Amino acid sequence: MYRAEFRIPKAFLWIIGITGMSTLVMMVAVGSQSGFEAELLWTIAATTLIQVFTGWLIMRPCRISVAPTGIDISYRPFNIGPKHVAWSEVAKVYHAKVDPMGDFMGYGVRMKGWKRKQRVIAYAFEEGRYAFFVRHNAPTFAFQITDSERWNEVLNDLEGRGIEIER
Repeated sequence: MYRAEFRIPKAFLWIIGITGMSTLVMMVAVGSQSGFEAELLWTIAATTLIQVFTGWLIMRPCRISVAPTGIDISYRPFNIGPKHVAWSEVAKVYHAKVDPMGDFMGYGVRMKGWKRKQRVIAYAFEEGRYAFFVRHNAPTFAFQITDSERWNEVLNDLEGRGIEIER
């Protein structure tokens, strides 16, 4: 019915690369004055490994599939929200314009609100129109709508199932 894939903006890789290179340059500069020792080489290797691992985490895709049985969300290793939501769990769907940095203070899987009834788990990667799914006895979750024509077909199907829709 509907599929989407999202990633954190690539600008964050540039930030990691610049900070990683400047850190390595400083380590080499300090190490060249005091002599290269085993501790320095281990520190350089550990710092490089941390930077590469962080870059790998940033580039992980978030895949969202909407099917007749429900919604499947795959965002490894960050799946802190729902992984599969059956349509019987959804009470209402509404839409709002979202800016991830302004509304959720960042990109990726973001949570807003501490109390279970007020909590929103958003898969926020870009500014745009988001669908919010209010669930029975569970936190609301949201993701961006990128193909409005196919999404309207999903909404028509959900109305047929008796789920309240706010377009």
